[in-house]
Amino acid sequence: MEHFLSELTPLVNVYGLWIVFFGMMVEGTTMIIATGILCYLGMLSFGSAFLVAILGAIAGDQLWYFLGKRYAIKLLDYFPSFKPRVEKLENSVQNKGALLSFSGRFIYSGAILFPMTLGIYKYDHRTFSIFDTLGIMLWSFLGISLGYVLGTSAELIFGKLEKVWHFVLILAFIIFIAWVIKKYLLIKKH
Repeated sequence: MEHFLSELTPLVNVYGLWIVFFGMMVEGTTMIIATGILCYLGMLSFGSAFLVAILGAIAGDQLWYFLGKRYAIKLLDYFPSFKPRVEKLENSVQNKGALLSFSGRFIYSGAILFPMTLGIYKYDHRTFSIFDTLGIMLWSFLGISLGYVLGTSAELIFGKLEKVWHFVLILAFIIFIAWVIKKYLLIKKH
């Protein structure tokens, strides 16, 4: 375990904030909680990680917004079955665009779907940016704090040197159980 941490620490010290930045652009939930755990372990500072997480999430959401605005309609031509679903969202975008902008990171798959949909319907970019940034700031603080708390809880339960491995094993076990439930226990549509 000490060997693993001794190899991981220099990598995180050099590339940790870059990993957080780019990780936040494409996948937020796991990245933000992992960032909190790294803050707890002392590998990242909370302040720097918080700021970089916000910047990465904003950059990602802006990217998805502009991709939606510029290219999504053309892509929908290749997937005609999705077109009616996207068209149904138009009223929601116009009536609840600020709420969608704010809450995108709090809803599973919303971090990509909401900005892209708002871009497709050319929702006001300034309003999107303001509410998106406010939502990202709250979400980043809560997510990093949750990861930090998970790190402290793991230390109390598993001890200082083994906390990372136990956390990884528990997380892997939970993901495996969720996969089994989804694949084999939920009613399949035929």
